[in-house]
Amino acid sequence: MENFGIFSILIPLLIIAIAIITKDVVLSLLFGALLGELLTHNYNPLEAITALLDDFVALFSEAWITKTILFALLVGAIIKLIERGGGVDGFISYIQTKQQKLDSRRGSLLLAYILGVVIFIESSITSLIAGAVSRPLCDKNGVSREKLALVCDSTSAPICSLIPFNGWGALLLGLILTAIEGGVISGDGTSLLVESILFNFYSIITVIFIFLVVWFDIEIGSMGKTVPKPFKGLDERYKKSSPLLMVLPITILV
Repeated sequence: MENFGIFSILIPLLIIAIAIITKDVVLSLLFGALLGELLTHNYNPLEAITALLDDFVALFSEAWITKTILFALLVGAIIKLIERGGGVDGFISYIQTKQQKLDSRRGSLLLAYILGVVIFIESSITSLIAGAVSRPLCDKNGVSREKLALVCDSTSAPICSLIPFNGWGALLLGLILTAIEGGVISGDGTSLLVESILFNFYSIITVIFIFLVVWFDIEIGSMGKTVPKPFKGLDERYKKSSPLLMVLPITILV
């Protein structure tokens, strides 16, 4: 394997810096991928661009990548359909009239937290659903999108790794079984997976910490300076919509 020295560290750092400055993760990753191709093709721009396109196409030869992309697109389409069909407005209207405890800063984030804990099918899907459901309520109660993103992200992956009845569990079990077959460790794969959950300190601490952030409305670092998005109000056509227009599709999806 060719050694690129300090460039192996500089490129990832540059990607992070560009992402922070531009706030555009996709553009930053594309730029980083192009830099990597330039580095491996002797700084020839034509060869680098060609190789980058070939690599993108080659990704779709992996079945799990194609399935993941299609799954994310379908979930996004369902969420958009729920929003356009009045499901989200109907749900918020229901909370305002029937569940007023959730119609607050703490309540809106607590809803995102609960959804992140309950929906553990897949980390990306968990974030999508929790964010889409809680976003309008957070906007209404002056909670910044940044804080909502923190709650969604910090419950999705940690919970999925603590409750391994999903793709995370299958991956971890596969790694453990590979280690057993290679003679690195010994024992029953399933038992070792269950026992390892207690040592998943990052996930356990993160889930507890985020609950404290939500309950006590803690602002971390410069998060307190973020400006909440203005609430556009509910669409008058959907104020009387049933909350089931949102709850039912998401329940079936899960």
